[in-house]
Amino acid sequence: MSGKVGSIRDVAKETGLSIATVSRVVNGAKNVTPKTRDRVMDACKKLDYLPNPAAKALSTRKTKTVAAIIPTIEHSVFAKFISALEQSLEDGGYSLVLAISHADEEDELKAARKLLGMGAEAFILSGDAHSPELLDLFKRRNVPFIVTSVWNPTRDYPSIGYNNFMLAANAVKFIASKGHRDIAVLHGPLLMNDRTRMRREGALSLQSDRLELTFVESSLDVAGGKKAIREVLEHNGKITAALCFSDVLALGVYMGLKGTGRKIPKDLSVMGFDNIDWAEAVEPPLTTIELPDRKIAAEVASQIIALLEYGRPIGSVELFGKIIERNSVSDVTV
Repeated sequence: MSGKVGSIRDVAKETGLSIATVSRVVNGAKNVTPKTRDRVMDACKKLDYLPNPAAKALSTRKTKTVAAIIPTIEHSVFAKFISALEQSLEDGGYSLVLAISHADEEDELKAARKLLGMGAEAFILSGDAHSPELLDLFKRRNVPFIVTSVWNPTRDYPSIGYNNFMLAANAVKFIASKGHRDIAVLHGPLLMNDRTRMRREGALSLQSDRLELTFVESSLDVAGGKKAIREVLEHNGKITAALCFSDVLALGVYMGLKGTGRKIPKDLSVMGFDNIDWAEAVEPPLTTIELPDRKIAAEVASQIIALLEYGRPIGSVELFGKIIERNSVSDVTV
């Protein structure tokens, strides 16, 4: 549905019931028949009516609540971001509510509706791939939102993050500068993950007659990395380096090489993405790309609070990752 957001009067008119009856239903009164409740709730959904008191809180901007919807909380990179975001918002007098989308557009839309019903004043989304229905919902409700972990100034909504294309390209250049010409690129599922797709495109842009890249998609976990590296080495013995688009996959590579007789970096150089806390603790310490997650969290919180408190428009901001060179990537020896 697009256009005007429905009111309680519209719901009453749609159902042929009194405003008092509709009010009892949406406020959870028990003395309502299931048939009447279903009738009212169907009309609320059709007319896009957000029941009070949430609608009142949303319109008056009094809840001081900001919502974040992320794909998962299982990976350290998201946990680090959320922890920093919550602290930054709390310092500004705001609370954070969190929902998990499981990288599914329908789940993301359902979560957004639920959080709107709780009175969320602004939203923080992960990545740049979202359903038209979700964007339309925010537009109709005039709810501000920011996308993170990406930087895309071509959009008509703000993004605060980094250029995934360039980060991956820089990683390939770094490995190639060490003399590697056959590189395996391990990444998670491409579906519903624009960050991974952009990283793949960035790496692919460097492929040439002198630089061969073998792309391997796997589940985004240690088991996926372990399986992927064993399969790629079995089919291509020329591989001398593995670039992983997540430190979690890199750890899987470490595990996958155990018992094979291959050593890192003597027989296979390995590079990750994220600079998760344990990256420096593995042996050898992992060369990786550090993402500015805490800086993103601080910038997002600052801009949202400035908008909600003072009406300052949110702007897109590009932040930069950097290569953290440790001991898992070495020069190719001839």
